[in-house]
Amino acid sequence: MDNLYELTYTELFLEQLETHENSGQKDILRKIEKLFSEIEMSPKKGTGHPEALLGYGEREVYSRHINKKHRLIYEIFEEERKVMMLSCYGHYYEKKKDKNKLF
Repeated sequence: MDNLYELTYTELFLEQLETHENSGQKDILRKIEKLFSEIEMSPKKGTGHPEALLGYGEREVYSRHINKKHRLIYEIFEEERKVMMLSCYGHYYEKKKDKNKLF
């Protein structure tokens, strides 16, 4: 399937994923894997209530629910057919309280 989006990962995302792995909460890891599969095919549709986040200008930054506590945040690069995973721990609004955006 050559029309899939390529997934890439920031260092922050990989660190947060490791935190989930070390927590032993396998349900979170399974949900992230499921979301990856959906995002590869269609990053703007699927489970987890995908929504475009405001405040990023021209950037296409989206959020999906992993569970009540955590969100998967990613940026879509349509022309390159790539999706960069930005964050998977906590809520985006917790991060945005700090005026310095994490991504």
